[in-house]
Amino acid sequence: MPSVTRVHSHESQIYIDNTLIRGVRSFSYQNPKNVQELRRLGSYKQENYILTADQPIDASIEFIVNDHTLDKNGNYLKFLSSDESTIHLKDTTARTTFSKANLTNFSLDFSVGDLALGKYGYQCDSLSVSEGNSLIDLDLDSSKFNIFRPQDITLTTNLTEGINSTDYPIQSASISVGIERRPTIRVGERGAKRRYPVLPAQGSLSISILKNKVEETLDLSSLVAKKGNFTFVISETALGSASANPNLNVVVHDCFLNSVSQSHSLDENASLDFSYTFPISNDAIEYYFS
Repeated sequence: MPSVTRVHSHESQIYIDNTLIRGVRSFSYQNPKNVQELRRLGSYKQENYILTADQPIDASIEFIVNDHTLDKNGNYLKFLSSDESTIHLKDTTARTTFSKANLTNFSLDFSVGDLALGKYGYQCDSLSVSEGNSLIDLDLDSSKFNIFRPQDITLTTNLTEGINSTDYPIQSASISVGIERRPTIRVGERGAKRRYPVLPAQGSLSISILKNKVEETLDLSSLVAKKGNFTFVISETALGSASANPNLNVVVHDCFLNSVSQSHSLDENASLDFSYTFPISNDAIEYYFS
């Protein structure tokens, strides 16, 4: 077998629990070492470095949002679950396996002029490498997918400010969830037994629009922040021989307005940015197909 001189992007595949992740744009991981310095009286330098018990690995997957991004049998993104996954990076040189992966970050981004993009972040306990070409030959049916474009997305809300894609020129919208996880470690073991979410936790939703009449609808006089839901209805765009499926609906629950900012720049349109916060729970973000 000829030697491998490099690994190109077309020679890489990402799997989560043996399911191919379609539309991946990038994958990266970091494995910083947490150490404790070993020092003593009578010496001006470190004698040695001792690895601490917890050595997590941070893995990140960025992808084009598509009809395989969310499990069609599910209804909620269960951010607080302690269920663990296994991530596989396969290429022409090896298969790298990330074990006991816990979800720590999730985001969706919609912006004029770009495809709908998403990101998964995981904290893993260990990695192992098996040398050799681990790529799997895929036929068209197993690798095709449909995409979502900004012009195929509508946004509605039941909040009083009433921001929606019909009345206001929305330029971008993003949903972001970050979950800190605390490891549980027992005496006699080096790795974490479990990584439980640190609660309470909050997610964020931000919307940027071109200024028109939004100021007339804002009511910031209430002592208690009003909560409401945002609903994204996303129509698929078929690629190649793929056939479009029903609309994907994403509902973000219990959002409250956290801040409003306005920007005026030379030769640019005035813009308004709305920032919302919502509590993270297993039913904070609902999705369904219609």
